[in-house]
Amino acid sequence: ALPKGVMISHDNLLHNSELIGRCFGNTAESRGVSWLPPYHDMGLVGGILQPLYVGAEMTLMAPVSFLQRPVRWLEAISHYRATTSGGPNFAYDLCVRKTTPEQRRSLDLSAWQLAFSGAEPVQQATLTQFAAAFADSGFRPQAFYPCYGMAETTLLVTGEAVQTEPKHLILKASDLQQNRVTLVDASDDDAARPIVSCGPPAIASQVCIVDPDSHRPCPANTIGEIWVRWSRSVAQGYWRREAATQEAFQATLADGAEGPFLRTGDLGFLHQGDLYVTGRLKDLIIIR
Repeated sequence: ALPKGVMISHDNLLHNSELIGRCFGNTAESRGVSWLPPYHDMGLVGGILQPLYVGAEMTLMAPVSFLQRPVRWLEAISHYRATTSGGPNFAYDLCVRKTTPEQRRSLDLSAWQLAFSGAEPVQQATLTQFAAAFADSGFRPQAFYPCYGMAETTLLVTGEAVQTEPKHLILKASDLQQNRVTLVDASDDDAARPIVSCGPPAIASQVCIVDPDSHRPCPANTIGEIWVRWSRSVAQGYWRREAATQEAFQATLADGAEGPFLRTGDLGFLHQGDLYVTGRLKDLIIIR
């Protein structure tokens, strides 16, 4: 789509920074490393403003430094004994593919307590492969922290408050194609790819799963569009795009009783209080 500027207020930043600090468990004793670009919500709000908010130490790298040589990110985490760092799923995948056994043996990732993964779909295979590749470097699978958010909500929407090994579900492929959630065993021949939990909403009952056409809440075990109820973290709208702001930020349910909601354009479902993201509404290709 055409690039959109999201207008965020000082109050948006303060509110979401408090949510991030609470969910991540950040304190003044935390140490971070970030290569994420500062023009991106995760790089700006998470990588620069969050350490300022909690008074923590942060080491910043240029994004190109990571892309040219991904091991630099891990070397910085090892050298500075970082407790918190992360990025999109592709970053972990790149580290697995672009590092040698010798490089891995030289790393000490034992201080890394929270390895957040967001901004794109979190793949269970990537988490498994990264944890196996860097086990001898001291990395613990429990450090992984899948989360969900976007610039329209300043940054964070969902994430575990307590650090546990990430949860995932395996769904029946044929039902998944019909937007139905049916759990199956990993050995099932009709098993779909694992879907990783992005944790519960940081604000209780903030997330609603809605039919994008009828604007009615979806029944349980049904995939729909992820809508986010208004909170102090929801941004002011799109810069100089009133029609797009009205459509995305002022949504109401069909009965008109609740709202406004932010329409995320993402598809997913809630299971036992956790959000599972399955795709993008506009990325779907419908055949016949």
